[in-house]
Amino acid sequence: MRNAYAFLYIVAIGIVISMPPAYAADGKALFMSKCGSCHRSGGEASVFAPTKYASTQWERFFEAGKHARIKDISALAKPDESAAIKDYLKVHAADSDQPEAIGLK
Repeated sequence: MRNAYAFLYIVAIGIVISMPPAYAADGKALFMSKCGSCHRSGGEASVFAPTKYASTQWERFFEAGKHARIKDISALAKPDESAAIKDYLKVHAADSDQPEAIGLK
């Protein structure tokens, strides 16, 4: 019986480890809600899609804090939300295997 519990424990740990981060699936929703508050048709900023840049450009954009030069958005998104948005943009960037040209409207 003890071996059965040990086996189930190992299987459960393997499943948890192999799962993607919980925020990854939320990247698009966060992009649409957080970024969409300004980056939409008729908004105060230009409309764009993830394909605006290549993945390395998105990485540099976030790492250099380039958005803060234009407008401080730190109050809009928590660090984990910003990470999820960055991951979404990189996964669907112009040079990705899954480019997504549909942006904010």
